[in-house]
Amino acid sequence: MQVFTEKDLPARKPQFMQISCDGNPYDMIPLHVSIDSLHLRKSDSKPVEHTHNVYHVVLYNRSKGRFSLDGRAFAAGPGVLALSSPNESHHYQSIEKGEVSYSEFSFSYLSFRGKALQIPFKKLLELYSGLELPVWKTVLQLDKDDYNVLHKIISGIAETKEDPSGMKSVRLYRGISELFNFLAAQYARLGMPPGDDSISSGLEKARDYIHSHYWEKIPIGRLAKLACFSKGHFQREFRKRYNLSPVEYITEYRISAAKNLLRTTPHPCAEIAEKVGFNDIFYFSKVFKRLSGKSPVQYRKG
Repeated sequence: MQVFTEKDLPARKPQFMQISCDGNPYDMIPLHVSIDSLHLRKSDSKPVEHTHNVYHVVLYNRSKGRFSLDGRAFAAGPGVLALSSPNESHHYQSIEKGEVSYSEFSFSYLSFRGKALQIPFKKLLELYSGLELPVWKTVLQLDKDDYNVLHKIISGIAETKEDPSGMKSVRLYRGISELFNFLAAQYARLGMPPGDDSISSGLEKARDYIHSHYWEKIPIGRLAKLACFSKGHFQREFRKRYNLSPVEYITEYRISAAKNLLRTTPHPCAEIAEKVGFNDIFYFSKVFKRLSGKSPVQYRKG
């Protein structure tokens, strides 16, 4: 396990990971990270769960045991992702004879006066991403590709401990932002109904991809490939289904996320524009006003 200290963090914490809750700003404080740590339990006695003011992201790999979260036992199989919030009881090592291996990143959010943020992980991700996450599970089963992506992200966070350059803190918080984006994308996919036919299924795959990557540059050709259509056919079918072209849908989804961030965070408008996929603050403001009837500044003021 690698523990983050004040030497790893900048004197002034980066604004882009700050969260505003109930009008108070909270700063992200990385605590520790571990990669593929192995935990062996030889006793049959059941361990006691514990709680603290910490958020945990735990990713299991090869394991032959079970862990507990909020009083429930779960199999610690390969690709199992578990998230816990402050004051949510947990025991991530094996609760029975056996062994578990996992990678973990733990952090807290503190106010300027040292008060710990204690909102659920779900709300934290919603505040960060600007998305509404209607379906929530504390434990998810990732497929092989998503497991590899998340493992790489956590490994990248761990590698910043050994970075001798002056870019250590920049790389650290960039990795944490990538982690939050990954988690938000995973939960945005939950609850999406499967299509009844090949056209519906293809369009919903494209729509889900937009929801999971809306802050990135999304070529229409990539969406068409996901839907297994030609580019022209995809655009016609998409408009028929959602009454918007793919570009219009992406733009409206980005503006919706921006509205949530304007309501719930103190981030500057330029930072919010970048978060939701606009590289030009002036273009963002123009589009925002066209779709909402107000400028971002006016919208924030109510």
